[in-house]
Amino acid sequence: MNTEKAPDPVGATSPELMQRFEQLLPALAEQAGSGLRIEDLREESCLRPEIEEQQLETRWLGIASGEVPDGGTANAALDRIGQWLDAEGWELQDEVTYPPDELGDIRVLMYSLDDVNLTATYRNSGRPWVEVLAVSPCRENPPEHQMQRSTLDPEYGLSSQYYQDGES
Repeated sequence: MNTEKAPDPVGATSPELMQRFEQLLPALAEQAGSGLRIEDLREESCLRPEIEEQQLETRWLGIASGEVPDGGTANAALDRIGQWLDAEGWELQDEVTYPPDELGDIRVLMYSLDDVNLTATYRNSGRPWVEVLAVSPCRENPPEHQMQRSTLDPEYGLSSQYYQDGES
């Protein structure tokens, strides 16, 4: 068991948070064992879109998701994710389940560790789907801060006014 405490993300730099999320998301996708793909792995603004300097307040966001064959497969994936998070020292905040006759077939696990929140969700509203969402707290940055995307983010390297990744 890993007894070493992870660094505090509130005081962590953007590159440190990126490294943490780059380790976390692939590990969770592997634990799910259901073919989840990384959809987003980037720093994003916490500010309203009309604010021009989006980099002034940001958070890290990671999403891995995918369609699964059925509810049994989805619940097994969430069970494996929960067991792995428990073993890694994450704290279960809540587990919510709604049966099909109420809101559709839904199950949500909510975890936290060092101010990073993670939600693993199974929902079936027409087709079964599993999603893992990890977010860090919003934090203020200096005006010269440049938002970053991980090389694991599907949009890494695409031209953007907010991201300079992929440039040489």
